[in-house]
Order: sequence, then C-alpha cells, then structure tokens
Amino acid sequence: MDTEDKITSTSFENIKVNDLKNYFQDVSTLRDICEEFIDQFKNEHKYYLNEEKYDDLLENENRLIDTLYEVTSGIREEYGEIMDVFYKRSFEREHHRRMKVFKEIEKKPKQPKEEDKN
Repeated sequence: MDTEDKITSTSFENIKVNDLKNYFQDVSTLRDICEEFIDQFKNEHKYYLNEEKYDDLLENENRLIDTLYEVTSGIREEYGEIMDVFYKRSFEREHHRRMKVFKEIEKKPKQPKEEDKN
C-alpha cells in the first residue's frame, strides 16, 4: 500500500494530512533501512571472520544501527501525536472487542426444552 492509500484509509481528527503523509514516508524510509540491515546481517555468513569484507559488513551494520536510532527517534519526536492516536485507536478497538466478548459471556445460555416423557 502506498502513502496516498494509507492516508485515505486513515482518518484522524486534528491531524494534518501533510503531517500524516510525511509520517508514512518516514516510516517507509525506516522500513528500507531495516531491510538493508537485514541484508547486511544475512551476508555475514558469506565471508570468513578474518576477511576485510566481513569487517566492512560489521561496520556498515553499526552505521545502520545509528541510522535506525536517529530515524526512529526523529519519528517519535516529530510524529508523537500521530503515534499516540494510533495507540488510542488500538486501545479502543481492543476495548470494543473485549466488551463484545463480555456481552456474549454475560448472556444466559438457553436451556433445552424439557419434553414430556409421559
């Protein structure tokens, strides 16, 4: 799902559409960095521990960890309000599900009709 689709499927009161667009773009960037990190990690087994290429991979992983920290910290700082709305929506959906289950449990089970065996 691209950014525009995410924006149209996500409706928040008091959140600017442009802020939501920027949030989804930054999350997409974060996903790309995570994929790059995983690729680096998967490539480690291709080299011996004493090879320079192995050291390069480890150093690049270290840089990616710093980048992940910077990006995630920036997202939390810049879009905390959007994230809080997501958390709130999640809580409300879970509460609604639990209340629905509670109401089902609360209903008395129907007693089978007793037939006259006379």
